[in-house]
Amino acid sequence: MKRATLLCVLLLAAACRTNPYTGRLQAHGFSEEHMNSLGEQSYAEMTGPSSKTRIVQDAQYTEPLLRVGAAISQAADKPDYQWEFRLIDDPKMVNAWALPGGKIAFYTGIYPILQDEAGMAVVMGHEVMHALLEHSNERMTQQVGTAVVMATAAVGLHDSEYRGEILAALGAGAALGYILPYSRLHETEADEQGLYLAARAGYDPQAAIGVWQRMAKLSGGKSPPVFLSTHPATQARIDNMRKWMPKAQQIYAQSVKKPNRPLPLPR
Repeated sequence: MKRATLLCVLLLAAACRTNPYTGRLQAHGFSEEHMNSLGEQSYAEMTGPSSKTRIVQDAQYTEPLLRVGAAISQAADKPDYQWEFRLIDDPKMVNAWALPGGKIAFYTGIYPILQDEAGMAVVMGHEVMHALLEHSNERMTQQVGTAVVMATAAVGLHDSEYRGEILAALGAGAALGYILPYSRLHETEADEQGLYLAARAGYDPQAAIGVWQRMAKLSGGKSPPVFLSTHPATQARIDNMRKWMPKAQQIYAQSVKKPNRPLPLPR
């Protein structure tokens, strides 16, 4: 158990590098090329012709997404990414996501929360920053390391009458003390850097406050305890946005401003 844990620590340390956006050391056990290939494959499976996902083709709905996506991707300055933006027809799903390599999807259900292209830009910036910050790589690396430690513990505890209880405690400890805190950190990093990215692309970052206030109203203030959640509390995110806003406004003041058009409501 000790040897396996030490090996994992050494491997993670060898895979660490400083993220240029945050200055934080991150463990990346996979190459960027490998992650981008996984992103492309998953994107095709989730939104491609063979999937059951309904992709919106109506230009009234897709043009805002493509327009904001083009501005955000240009500001991201990642020419080796093969950017794609797709709109999924699901008026009940208030969500958006990004995969490694610049594969982005929004659901029509998030349009009323965003309200306009500035609101879309701050959420787009958030999702794009998950890709640029290589959070998927870090998360997969952590999961592999945790799985190795858990498997080694299972072997080492083979003859223990408390094997099940100990493994359950280790699993809970890994989730609460390691996996979930890092997930919340990822969301906070994407919030901050995404706000700056939207501002750099020419969209007023102040729109982020309204987006998250509407998100809070939609959820009715109901959320699991923060220590059990993959995301920070909504009010904490709003407070952070206000803290970061002066820097974001400085970036926005130096940008080429984009028109802020309203988004169409879902059908």
